[in-house]
Amino acid sequence: MIKERVITILSWTDIRLPKLEEMTGISRYTWSNLKNPSKNREIKEEEILAIAKVFPQFRWWILTGEVMPEIGQTSPGYEEEGADRSSSPGARADSSDS
Repeated sequence: MIKERVITILSWTDIRLPKLEEMTGISRYTWSNLKNPSKNREIKEEEILAIAKVFPQFRWWILTGEVMPEIGQTSPGYEEEGADRSSSPGARADSSDS
């Protein structure tokens, strides 16, 4: 599930792989292989941590699949909706979690 959420972020962002390599220190080819379903490889801890540093607003969602907008923790799907939402206590599952 975490791998799928990281892939969702990589697909959502307009950051090109060379720039992501520069930002994370992880090869653009590694990111490309991770996105490629035919490679079927596990995601590594260092890749999860790198994406969490680049996209701190998605950290909770990466780990749990839930958003907590009241504390600034959202997801790419939540960001795209950009709707005015009323805050309710506790975490909510995000509809873009697949």
